[in-house]
Amino acid sequence: MAINGVLAQITVSDLAQATEYYGRLFGRGPDENPMPGLLEWHFTSEAGLQLWADSSRSGKSTVVFNDDDLESVARRLDAAKIEHGGIEDATHFQILQVLDPEGNHVVFTGASS
Repeated sequence: MAINGVLAQITVSDLAQATEYYGRLFGRGPDENPMPGLLEWHFTSEAGLQLWADSSRSGKSTVVFNDDDLESVARRLDAAKIEHGGIEDATHFQILQVLDPEGNHVVFTGASS
């Protein structure tokens, strides 16, 4: 097997609300709408996030992003009026967690200071 990329997926019931929220979270709108009910943000040529409209599974997703500067992420979230619990220490790294309006978990991880 030679996996060379990943698209994480978050399921939502209200795609319009999620599009607005994730647009604020990432500071831009989606890159693609490959089919009805599916939006994609591409962060690199090998990694991205899909929002998928599926009310039977909404609110049960978790996605983890690695970011080199969690302080900057926290400031960006504050500016976008996205609530978070602040940067937390974990065993070998730090995390910054948010919940989207449907209860999906978005976790940013970074090196400990």
